[in-house]
Amino acid sequence: MDSPFQQYLGTNYVPTVDEAKEIQDLVEISGQKLRCIDTEIGQLQRQLDLLQAKQSGIHDFAEQHRALLSPARKLTQDIVEEIFLACLPEDRNPYVNATEAPMLLTRICSSWRRIALSTPRIWSAIHIVLPNIIRGQYPVPNYLSMEKNS
Repeated sequence: MDSPFQQYLGTNYVPTVDEAKEIQDLVEISGQKLRCIDTEIGQLQRQLDLLQAKQSGIHDFAEQHRALLSPARKLTQDIVEEIFLACLPEDRNPYVNATEAPMLLTRICSSWRRIALSTPRIWSAIHIVLPNIIRGQYPVPNYLSMEKNS
């Protein structure tokens, strides 16, 4: 923006009373222009927000439909079962733990849960950690011997 006071900007110049009035008018005009620009920015921001919401909706729509084309959907159940078997640890029996196979496989989607639960081979060697009371660290009544004495 051009200013009749350009040469005085950034100096210690003291304006006259008439110049001060003129400078005050320039400041007020600048404030009005800023408010107009702020209003326009707000309108454009609302339009941008609407366009981004539309963009997000279209993106989600496309991604959901792209998922239908996933090659994994074409795998037969016997192939998925073999993949599940390959997910099991080889150096030990798998734990009953939601963060590792086979339990993890049941949490992915309903079809994986159905396949995992219907595949006996992935459940044939599971390491089940028994609570201390069952392992004998705490005395447990021997109910079998109690029945014989009755």
